[in-house]
Amino acid sequence: MPSRSVKSIRPRNAAMPALAGAVVASAYLAAAVAFSIGSAASPAPDHSIRFTASTGPAAEAVPAAASQPGGQVPAAIPVLDSLPAASAIGTAEVMLPVPAPVTGAAIAARPRIALIIDDVGLDEAAAARVLGLDAPLTIAILPYADAAAATARAAEARGRDVLVHVPMEPLGLDDPGPHALRVDLSDRELRARIRWAMARVPGAIGLNNHMGSRFTGDPRAMRVALSAIAEQAPLFIDSMTIADSRGYAVAEGLGLPVLRRDIFLDHVIEGEAIRARLAEAELLARSQGHAVLIGHPHAATLEALENWIGEAREAGFDFVTVTTLSAQLAREPAGQISASIAP
Repeated sequence: MPSRSVKSIRPRNAAMPALAGAVVASAYLAAAVAFSIGSAASPAPDHSIRFTASTGPAAEAVPAAASQPGGQVPAAIPVLDSLPAASAIGTAEVMLPVPAPVTGAAIAARPRIALIIDDVGLDEAAAARVLGLDAPLTIAILPYADAAAATARAAEARGRDVLVHVPMEPLGLDDPGPHALRVDLSDRELRARIRWAMARVPGAIGLNNHMGSRFTGDPRAMRVALSAIAEQAPLFIDSMTIADSRGYAVAEGLGLPVLRRDIFLDHVIEGEAIRARLAEAELLARSQGHAVLIGHPHAATLEALENWIGEAREAGFDFVTVTTLSAQLAREPAGQISASIAP
């Protein structure tokens, strides 16, 4: 569990909605020509996995009001809550790094990659395969999964960081799962739900959002939820399922250690596309010194990672857990510009 004394990472710049595809192309060209000056572009991020929830955990473990679903609002803008089929095309968010001044120590350091696997716990065989990946990594466990506690204990025994993958209300009609945090819930109900979620995943060092494009955009709701568990000093990872998420800023304002997702790996669940995202992650990590990646326990994603991890090490990359990266970045400058473009 990270200490409350850990400094939060300085927030990156807000989204710049008017950038066009030419900006991304220019950034990629600059990265290919001159790594030494640290300019590279990160890829268009992915959507969180889409699923239809089942009954969830035992009802007696949940406050009575927690079973009442909140309203949902049809999406008026493209968001990153649903994972479309490989052929789907939509608006994507591209993260353009702004390299910080490089010190002598930073030049000598190997670029770091923090790999997070979301949506763990529903498929025990997939969870075992995730835990078998040969790298320090972080797994984000859905709290309503029947195997949530057992998976968390197995991960902790393997030296993995464990997050609670807290279901949060999206824009649109996707179902985030049982006992999700919703903006129309009372303060009391929000506190009850997030405390229940954290208790379902023993040993968790923090949390990130599952879906949540509507909830993370609401500073009041985020503040109530995170304040309820602030005494645990959890590390909050903003999955950035929407460009104007307020989750990062709220967590930082509460004094929590925070990180932000840079790249989703499996927006398109196909080996070649995932390998392209991994190549872009390498560019970003070399540029800004680190990259925070989120993938899901799909067979194609795990196969790509199994083949890539060893190659990445040989190419000079270090794999770190999110707690390690958070502690390191608390002592380093960082910045990033977010832009939305059509792919």
